[in-house]
Amino acid sequence: MKIDHSLFESMLNAKEINKKTFAQYAQIPYYTVAGWKKSGKVPAYAMVLLQNIPSPKTVTAKQLIDAGMPRAIFWNNDLSKAVPNDIFIVSTLKRAYNDFVVKKFIEFFGEDTVLAALMKHRDRLSDKLIQSVMTHTHDTLASA
Repeated sequence: MKIDHSLFESMLNAKEINKKTFAQYAQIPYYTVAGWKKSGKVPAYAMVLLQNIPSPKTVTAKQLIDAGMPRAIFWNNDLSKAVPNDIFIVSTLKRAYNDFVVKKFIEFFGEDTVLAALMKHRDRLSDKLIQSVMTHTHDTLASA
């Protein structure tokens, strides 16, 4: 399965890294990573590697929109305001939980960060929401 290069570029931008840094992290020759732009497609394994790169400690709604999250989910957010990852994850899930949002959060932040945010703020979330996200996460991993 190949991924569109523009999605890869937007995820790099959202994670605030460049192709050279990604190539070093993934131990892939830089010219290979740079060559994906010419072909317009990125191998699926590259997206998995990109997901495993730690996210910055804060995030803006604009970064998530650039990574493929619909603007409508953040209709009432200041797009440029930097918010700690855990608070951003929890507040967004409280307002707009669905499988698509969970999938995008896992792609952007990584499964560990999403689950850690839920556990850190579990007193502010319903058990049903936490269980739904955890079930979705485990179902996604089982089907992969």
